[in-house]
Amino acid sequence: MRAALSLALFVSLAPGMALAADATLEAAHKTYLRYCGSCHGAAGEGDGMVAAFLTPKPPDLTQLATKSGGTFPAHKVMTYIDGTTDVRAHGDSSMPVWGEVFKAEAAWDHARRAEVQGKLLLITEYLRSIQAK
Repeated sequence: MRAALSLALFVSLAPGMALAADATLEAAHKTYLRYCGSCHGAAGEGDGMVAAFLTPKPPDLTQLATKSGGTFPAHKVMTYIDGTTDVRAHGDSSMPVWGEVFKAEAAWDHARRAEVQGKLLLITEYLRSIQAK
């Protein structure tokens, strides 16, 4: 009986959990597009509208897990996004360097730091979701 009730509760909550996950992924994609899409492309394949003007070319972000032995390197990705780890291409670009912007915003106050961390997590989660299988 208890197992049946647990199953019924899970089944009743599952659609809501799926909707929440879909909403989070949608927010993650929008955040990614805002900060990364112009260079890395809408699907993360390195084909954004300004990619042709950049040297070196933006990498295909759908291959991050493959290049890391099959495991998505979430922490490493976040250090690139937040500017902790320098990315040579970002240093040569005349467009905003989001890592530097994020780092500066995080220093403003506690609320802004939490907002920046939220952006980093959303972008990282979107990148995790687009990894080639």
